[in-house]
Amino acid sequence: MKRTCMLIVSSFCLTLICAAQQISGGAADGIYREEGIASWYGHEFDGRPTASGEIFDASLFTAAHPTLPFGTLLTITNKQNNKRVMVRVNDRGPNKADRVIDVSRAAADQLDMIATGTASVLIESIGTLVITPSSAPIAPAPAAATQAAQAVPPTTPAAPVTTQAAQAAAPTTSAAPVITPQPSYVIPAEIKPSMPPSGTNKRYRLQVGAYRVDKNAVEAFDKLKNAGLNPKYERFGEYYRVVLPDVKAEEVPAMAEKLGALGFREALAREEP
Repeated sequence: MKRTCMLIVSSFCLTLICAAQQISGGAADGIYREEGIASWYGHEFDGRPTASGEIFDASLFTAAHPTLPFGTLLTITNKQNNKRVMVRVNDRGPNKADRVIDVSRAAADQLDMIATGTASVLIESIGTLVITPSSAPIAPAPAAATQAAQAVPPTTPAAPVTTQAAQAAAPTTSAAPVITPQPSYVIPAEIKPSMPPSGTNKRYRLQVGAYRVDKNAVEAFDKLKNAGLNPKYERFGEYYRVVLPDVKAEEVPAMAEKLGALGFREALAREEP
């Protein structure tokens, strides 16, 4: 009987050690690391709310993860070709036990995994993450209709929901603690084709996004407007462009930081006529 108890205790300790290694990746530097299979989801989910409440946009660099807090910044490396991309967690997923993360189509394109559908990846956090042992993992509630998710007022706290955009549910049997980023980092939006040179007295029009779904354009417009910026709409074929007009060359770097803080990963700079 005594030997049986010792075996049970040893087995329990081993389980705790394995769980800790899965959370921290075995690293002593506080950086979250995880390896496994990644998959992706794309434009068919555009316009649908994610578990964080954001509207899914396959052209942005975002990801769905079972437990990491929304807003966590990660680098994902495709181990087969060493291509890398930075993403922001804004959804819950994947819904398959053999996968560790779902990325947007834009991120999948950067990782060159569109054709294969999945890839073996290394996930690493940007900055130090603090483990909060007393916290429970974020697990989405049972699936809810899209209209119900949209009906929740933005100011009303609500539990994360499983959405069609995520096709995801965090494993409810997991005992892993929530990992909270500390401190938070703002990554400026990438200005394409390149950062305009300052001191030229030139002005630029920054295209923040081009959306086929008008609702997505409205979401981007409102986000910029609420941040005190002055966005405009442009119609280009079947796309709605959201732009920031008349930006001085020397103001572009600061604008890139503001856009990064708002979750926009890139902007196209065009010289004003």
